[in-house]
Amino acid sequence: MIKHMEVTAKTVEEALAKAGEQLGIRADKLQYTVSDEGRKGFLGMGASDAVIDVRYELGAVDGAKEFLETFLSNAGFGDAKVVETEATEDGETALEIIGENLGLIIGRHGETLDSLQYLANLAANRQNKGYSRITVDVEKYRAKRVETLNSLAARTASRVKKSGRSFTLEPMNPYERRIIHARVQKIEGVTTYSIGAGDERRVVVAPEGQQKISDTAAQSPSRRNRRGEASKKKPAETSQKPQIKYEYNPVREPKKIVKLKSLDELGLADVEDTETVIFDN
Repeated sequence: MIKHMEVTAKTVEEALAKAGEQLGIRADKLQYTVSDEGRKGFLGMGASDAVIDVRYELGAVDGAKEFLETFLSNAGFGDAKVVETEATEDGETALEIIGENLGLIIGRHGETLDSLQYLANLAANRQNKGYSRITVDVEKYRAKRVETLNSLAARTASRVKKSGRSFTLEPMNPYERRIIHARVQKIEGVTTYSIGAGDERRVVVAPEGQQKISDTAAQSPSRRNRRGEASKKKPAETSQKPQIKYEYNPVREPKKIVKLKSLDELGLADVEDTETVIFDN
């Protein structure tokens, strides 16, 4: 992909040197046209800078860097820088983002960083023939993660050898699963294989020769628990609680109001049926 960049300096030679420094390309390898040769002026008056239009081809690494720098700027990480580091053991080009408070770019277990790396690879190979593999790291996170995974693999293999039982690790992406597999292969008496699919794919560390766990066991713990609980439900009880019968209790007749001068005059009056007793003095 051919791109253009306008560069200004006091002279054409200085503008070329400036462009080469910015692009990381030797000045004598640049293609350019002079838009304005500039003028020295007289006693500093009427002077103007030289202007050149530099043409350069954007390679895979340049495309990835440009994407990352634009992303960081738009995301509010304008102070962060993208630098090229030594190639990985697989010959992949490595880019590292350097700055402060970049934890959000890493995400949980590097999930956000993996997504960013995927997009950077799309940008790198959009206009280029063939395919270039780019790895993106933040604050040496991937190196630290590799150490953590290697330690996890060794500890798990030790537990398997002592207990004689297999252990299933948490879901991991393909890159992290490869690290576990590679580390365990160096330990005698244990082996590894993967179960599950998609985001739930996990590594199982098992004793050599032990029968593999079926993919059914690769379901998420919450899903397995739900199924287990459903199978353990007790059948409905056949015995019924004793039923309580409620009989209608008819309302008693309306209570009477009796006028008396004294209690002695109650006579046969039923006090229970009398709502109000008024003494008529």
